[in-house]
Amino acid sequence: MAETGEPSIEGFRCADCGAVMIDQPMACRACTSRTPPQAFRVGERGRIVTWSTVLRSFPGVKTPFVSAIVDLDDGLTLKGTVRGVDPESMGVGLPVSLVFDDAGGARTPDGAPYVGFHFVKAGAAE
Repeated sequence: MAETGEPSIEGFRCADCGAVMIDQPMACRACTSRTPPQAFRVGERGRIVTWSTVLRSFPGVKTPFVSAIVDLDDGLTLKGTVRGVDPESMGVGLPVSLVFDDAGGARTPDGAPYVGFHFVKAGAAE
């Protein structure tokens, strides 16, 4: 979570070559710089790279749903569910927004809510 208490995703960027990664390695995987990549708050806008319409899942999981790979505007790539979109309207390059939620109501053993994320079509009610 960010300093404000709002949920966010943290990425890491190499100061030498600008490569972006989801974890902080000891050396940059792109240019092998030994300067540790610096943390940054990941942006919440991106575009669909590819997707799959899931027709069968575990009991209790509503289908169909769209699972997608999204290139965020700041260079990080994430996989997530796209909610509120007709699978027939999906397309490469579709602009989406990252949305945080309560992970479907799931809670830790001590009652704290888990935080999850999904994507919605950019401009849709988020």
